[in-house]
Amino acid sequence: MRERTTTRRALLKATGALGSIAALAVPVVVLPEVEAAEHPDAELLRLGAAFEREHVTLAHLKKEEKRLKSVFEVERARRGAQGWDALTALQEETGYEAAIDRSSDQFDKLDALTGVIRSIPARSFAGLAVKARTTAYDCHFSLSFDLPPDQIGWQEGCFLQLVREVERMAEGENADRS
Repeated sequence: MRERTTTRRALLKATGALGSIAALAVPVVVLPEVEAAEHPDAELLRLGAAFEREHVTLAHLKKEEKRLKSVFEVERARRGAQGWDALTALQEETGYEAAIDRSSDQFDKLDALTGVIRSIPARSFAGLAVKARTTAYDCHFSLSFDLPPDQIGWQEGCFLQLVREVERMAEGENADRS
């Protein structure tokens, strides 16, 4: 088992926010390939699309991790496993440890991607929309726009309204380009 430092996954898990990571409801503005090459934010749009794909991959990995955690918990109860060595061995045997590692690696990949996105200045509403969505992720806000209001905190709700507005403006900007 590898040594761990505090990661986004650990923080989300500790704060209970991990369950709010869901498949994305609203895709980043997509431009035809010919137009995308000429777009002032072509690189941000490319990175935004990569972010969306990687975020969906994360959702699938988290679902598998949750499934394997259930397998681990059932086996732990059945065997009465206790103690660090026994629990670690059982995590490896059930595949739960590998699932945690895959999710952690995916978080690292997303963190690197959002770091690059943050470093590129936006030149249009479409680029700003990419930055807004990745900022929501970096702030540990759910990118699922269909959550009931009682499951969204005040700051998260306000920020998600801003993200939606920027995306709406980007769509209008994209329509004007056509």
